[in-house]
Amino acid sequence: MRKMHGRKRFIMSSNDNTNGKKPEENGKELAFGKKKSAVEKKGKNEAALKPKRKITIGWVFGMVVLILIAISFVLAPAIQAFVGQGTSNGIVFGKYGKEEIKYSYGNYFYDQVQNYANQYSGSEANQTQALYQIWKSAYDSTVLFTAINQLASKAGIIATDEVVKRAIIESGAYDKDGKFDVKTYQDASAERKTSVEKSIRRSLPYQMVIDDVGTVLSSSSEVEYIAEMAGNGRTFRYISLNPALYPDELASQYALQNKQLFYSMDMSIISMDSEENAKAVYDAIVNGETSFEEAATQNSLDSYAAEGGKIGRLYYYGLVSNFKNADEAVTLLSAKSGDVLGPFEANGAWAIYKLNSTPQEADYASEELLASVKAYLATSDSNSIDTFLADLATELQREIASKGLDEVALEHDLSVVEVSATPLNLGESQYMSNFSYTDNAGLLANAATNPEIAKQLYTAEEHTLLDPIKSGASYLLVETGENVQDETMGSYIRTFYDYYSGAQNQQDLSQALYSSDAFEDNFLTTFLNVVLGQSE
Repeated sequence: MRKMHGRKRFIMSSNDNTNGKKPEENGKELAFGKKKSAVEKKGKNEAALKPKRKITIGWVFGMVVLILIAISFVLAPAIQAFVGQGTSNGIVFGKYGKEEIKYSYGNYFYDQVQNYANQYSGSEANQTQALYQIWKSAYDSTVLFTAINQLASKAGIIATDEVVKRAIIESGAYDKDGKFDVKTYQDASAERKTSVEKSIRRSLPYQMVIDDVGTVLSSSSEVEYIAEMAGNGRTFRYISLNPALYPDELASQYALQNKQLFYSMDMSIISMDSEENAKAVYDAIVNGETSFEEAATQNSLDSYAAEGGKIGRLYYYGLVSNFKNADEAVTLLSAKSGDVLGPFEANGAWAIYKLNSTPQEADYASEELLASVKAYLATSDSNSIDTFLADLATELQREIASKGLDEVALEHDLSVVEVSATPLNLGESQYMSNFSYTDNAGLLANAATNPEIAKQLYTAEEHTLLDPIKSGASYLLVETGENVQDETMGSYIRTFYDYYSGAQNQQDLSQALYSSDAFEDNFLTTFLNVVLGQSE
């Protein structure tokens, strides 16, 4: 059966993620954030401390377009004035077949930029990010528009004059009080009439194809089959055994045997793109030419720069992975508050550290330390903790067989997770519900992504306690419930299936066109080089 996706008009490339996340503190591994700017060294410390952004004609063009977009006007004369006659004739972002995906004054791509600019008007989003989203959304729309119009042309679909006239009347462009008004039409300028007709004439073949694809009806047998599947579900109950159950005394013992890992210190960091630049900044700090915090704000390439480089308190084990040579990290343990150390080679960068506190030995009985030890064991030294949980699961399985799930959960202070009726949905079709909706804890949902586990959940007899199931670092003891027939869900599918199917057909067509060999995608390169002017 087909996998149903929600209606999504534009398809984003795999490299379109623009959301940076700041690494977690305390017990987490240190990770560099997204780079903010490049640092150029010109033989002096001052050059490394105060990098200058390269200004290009393309960058000027990008900023001019952004400013103009903010008031919803991108004028051809402005483009021509800043980037010259050649570029003002259009910017080519790719091809579909032999047809260029070009931005030029008055064309479909141009109109889409205007539409999305209007949506971002007044937005407080980062300007560069907003500019990217405007152009990328307009580009994606233009790619599909171009490809579908090519299909329409091959199929002989055209917009006749009569169809165009009717579409103009129904467009609302000349409405008054909600109805087409002859006088409003007659009073409109010739330029306005030409613009409206041009827009409608070029859009009609595209819209005809989209409407046809979206209104294809499914057979009654198909609808009944899906409705029956969606309406047949099964309930479940389970308890989870997670790393937090690892005995405190064993966690404390591990920490005592590995003291170095659990020393903690308050840290700040400056991350640089080269050893040369890092040394220049380090020398400027130790010579008193600048403070660590000022140097971090002006030069650091990670997400802590805005805070003057301050990370917060970290355990030593969370710092080690940031060193290319792990032995160099030991230097931090012998430092004292206020010391500036480095530069050290990191993974793809160079780092300078400042100790805001002298490293402290752990309190081996504190709840915070014990929780961090267990988290560390679960991810970095999992054998011992996994063995403990597997043995505990086997033991509790025997207890549940004689006492029942609820009593055993009560005795061991564990919560029973109730999962309402869920259909077997291996393909995660959105025509049907799945565990992501019914399992609030999410552990069974995670385990059921394994087809063998999912099969086991639905082929076992009702009210059966299953063997322990691994879910991430946890073990689950799952009891199957009852098979439930949900007539409401079946009725819902029967009522709305054609709508869902039509949306799915449109989505499938979009995906097929966007992944076609006929599509030549040069958006990112063109956007960076021409719009932002970052050719380097």
